[in-house]
Amino acid sequence: MSQKRLIWQEISRLAARVARQGSVDGADLDELVQQLGRLGKDQFKKNALFEAQQTQQEELLSALQATIARQEQMLATLGQNHQRETEAAHHDLLLSLLPVIDGLEAALTSGARQVVHSSEGGDSRSVLIAWLDGLRVVHRRMLDVLAQAGVEPIQAIGQPFDPGLHVAVSVDASGRAPTGVVVTEQRRGYRASDGVLRFAQVVVSRPAASSPPRPRQPQPGAGPEPGKQEGQA
Repeated sequence: MSQKRLIWQEISRLAARVARQGSVDGADLDELVQQLGRLGKDQFKKNALFEAQQTQQEELLSALQATIARQEQMLATLGQNHQRETEAAHHDLLLSLLPVIDGLEAALTSGARQVVHSSEGGDSRSVLIAWLDGLRVVHRRMLDVLAQAGVEPIQAIGQPFDPGLHVAVSVDASGRAPTGVVVTEQRRGYRASDGVLRFAQVVVSRPAASSPPRPRQPQPGAGPEPGKQEGQA
């Protein structure tokens, strides 16, 4: 039974006695005051206990919320680290394929040169051509794998030199191309959706070196140069 209900019962009992007797003596009033005092103390204790329990519950709830927040942050950090590790492993795998493609392209170039300059006919030439056809199939499949991963070759020859895509390993001063244009590709470069996977190594054109002016040769039968007399050195 609640404290409020007990208090009202005591007051109702006293009021009923007053109604029957027409008055109430001091002893009854003192008893009522004492009972109300005891009930008030009990109620105060219960209120204090309730407030302490409520405070404890709020502290436990705050601690639980902080624990949940730390766990969510830890899971987010682990997820980010896992994503970075996955991306790094994917990058390393793609990068490891590039030397294989370089070897295939070098073999195709060398084999095609042998076919052109080969003086042998018959089965040897046919075997070489069939071998090159097989290499071309493998080469195309390797490029398809890169393309599916968002990797494509960097255009170099005939393009203006771009330090964000190319690395100049030499220069060409023959004057066969405009200044700053890539004339030769030493090693092909590749780029992915998130940036350059490997820079292209290129040879860049530069202005031809100017030669010193040649001395003018005297023409046969011409007289001495102005300012010089015959017999002078």
